[in-house]
Amino acid sequence: MTNTQSSKSDVSNHPLQSHPCHTSAAFTDALGKPSRTAEDASRRLFLCSLSALGLSACGGGGSGSSAATPTGTATDTASATDITTDILANQNVTLSGDAIIRLPAGTSTYTGVISGKGTLVLTATGDTGNPSTLVITQASTFTLPDAQQVAVVTKTSASGGYRLDITGSNPPVLTINPGVTLQIGTNTAADNNPNIIATSDSKNMASLVNGEINLNHIQNNGSIVLSSAQFILLGRISGSGPVLQGVGVWGGNSLRGVNPFGGVLSLTTGHDFGSNHVAASIPNAKAVLNEGSWLVWSPPGSVVSVSQNIFEAAYGNDINFHAIGNSTIVMSGIYSHTDNSPHTIPNVLNPGLSNPALNYAKAIYRNGVNNGNDASYRGVNIESGAGTVQWGDGTHANFFLPSAPSPAEPSPALGAKNAYINLRGSTLAFNYNAPVTLNIGISGGGGGPHRGGETGWGNVTLMPTAGNDVTFAQPQNYNGTTTIGANAILRIGAGKTVPLNYITVNASSNSTVLQATYNGDSSLLTAESSGGLATNAIVNAGQLIIQNTTTDIILSNISGSGSLVHNGAVTVTLRDNSYSGGTTLNSGRLLAGSTLALGTGNVTNNAALALSGTRALTLGGGFQQGSSASLTLAIDGATPGVTHDQLTVTGTVVLGGTLTLNFTGGYASGQKLVLIQAASISGSFSTLTSHGAAVVAGQDATVFYVTVQ
Repeated sequence: MTNTQSSKSDVSNHPLQSHPCHTSAAFTDALGKPSRTAEDASRRLFLCSLSALGLSACGGGGSGSSAATPTGTATDTASATDITTDILANQNVTLSGDAIIRLPAGTSTYTGVISGKGTLVLTATGDTGNPSTLVITQASTFTLPDAQQVAVVTKTSASGGYRLDITGSNPPVLTINPGVTLQIGTNTAADNNPNIIATSDSKNMASLVNGEINLNHIQNNGSIVLSSAQFILLGRISGSGPVLQGVGVWGGNSLRGVNPFGGVLSLTTGHDFGSNHVAASIPNAKAVLNEGSWLVWSPPGSVVSVSQNIFEAAYGNDINFHAIGNSTIVMSGIYSHTDNSPHTIPNVLNPGLSNPALNYAKAIYRNGVNNGNDASYRGVNIESGAGTVQWGDGTHANFFLPSAPSPAEPSPALGAKNAYINLRGSTLAFNYNAPVTLNIGISGGGGGPHRGGETGWGNVTLMPTAGNDVTFAQPQNYNGTTTIGANAILRIGAGKTVPLNYITVNASSNSTVLQATYNGDSSLLTAESSGGLATNAIVNAGQLIIQNTTTDIILSNISGSGSLVHNGAVTVTLRDNSYSGGTTLNSGRLLAGSTLALGTGNVTNNAALALSGTRALTLGGGFQQGSSASLTLAIDGATPGVTHDQLTVTGTVVLGGTLTLNFTGGYASGQKLVLIQAASISGSFSTLTSHGAAVVAGQDATVFYVTVQ
């Protein structure tokens, strides 16, 4: 047994130290940025929490909320057997009831095994300036007495596999009191699968498939540090303290089931949040600090919800979503950069971001604790699984992945991208109640582990929530179906330029340099796109609004009851559509590239409409042209819909504005060319311009025509 005594003089050498476990209350902004006093205090709290880094350790403090601390659970009772002497002597211990370890100040390393049935409390004997750490290197196997084991596991088969559900919650088998850090492992070859408690209990061993669930319960009012070179399958964790992964620890670990602890979850390399068969949740956690790869799983038939903000401080981190079968992962927080929780020094009080602009720029740190480029770079990999990854829960508009302009390609010509989204076989859904902007090009190989530049595959859905208004401000590079729910709006293009800024953060000041300006235009892959597929489609039950200012686009295979509005300055070509909600042209130019280009609804032309790639345009509703709008038709022969353009309108037509005719070839005087057929026609073109032939316009109740002079 090794006991390393920490002294007040050791701790006081740290510049933030006076009383290392003393903290102050914090006022926070929307991203959880604490006040400077609280920030310094949280740094002190971190220094008290990570003995894995060679620092003193103390607990998170307090007993937590009622949700985090089971009612009636004792943390130190006179009836508990004191096993401190055996533990400090590295003796194996067999529990036969309640036990307690009274840890001395400093770090104690235990190489024995605790077995039997009973409960265990870890408590500190020093004051708050001299916290205690217990390091374990082997797997203990003790469990609750049978009578206290109430949790039950059931297995359900579903599309994509099976799901294991936990009913009920066992009382704590292990309690970590304030002032204590439990460090699991040493991150060396000496580790021997050092779970502190068994990965199953005697009552449910037969129902646990492949050892996939740990039903044992840790009440953590101190700190848990994961520092094992072996995989750790955690049980239920409650209490007020944080759960932290040590720096450079690659053994792997997983949370599964409901974990109502109230502290921060801090990750440095990799962490499985649930598995393909077991869901996880952290309903009360303050935040997630992701300094590695966070793998979020939802098993078949489940809904996994994460409401916390996820923060990262440095380049090279990502979130990997695995939604299996008919499952859903809901992320209702913000995946944000943090400037008050430096890389490898987690702020366990309340990580946050002081300047939201750092999420929308390439952040470069100099002369401080977080030196390096691209510190605000964040990545998302939505992996194959056929389920849905949903951003937002419909109650707010705090967008999950705020970003500077970040095209789909891995290395954009205008400057380093700020984020990436790799869509690789599932559905990405947006569910907000007010406008949000996606500044990122969705692809299949835009960054991180997938940076080959390949096209994405999967679907994108806007949920039918009132106010759900999503702007795509970068060209999109995925093949699949884009669905716009009723009440939702998808805007193609921001309608304005978007800056790419580089912000250099120095110890005392920041400087901003404009690296490039993007036009804010967007596009979707279609059957006509290079790299597009014939199966690409838009299902529109809401509104599709085009706002590009510079880049022409083609859209096709649009169905649904929704509408299309062209508000951009560019040319939009539509082909082979069946949507019924109507088409409105307010600016720019629209080209009808097929007979059914404009769907089956009403068409209102307040800009410029022409035919391209077809001679016949069929409108399933009515047609109305405003006084400042224009309709351009080409004429190369006398056969309507074959050698000259013609509109066939099921409903009524109201004429206005300008008609421009472009003749090619020769025409005989007196030829009558029917250009518009409708159920009824009213109004008239205020201007008729004809190139290549002189004509006289005429119309009756259902037909508009011209006669060649």
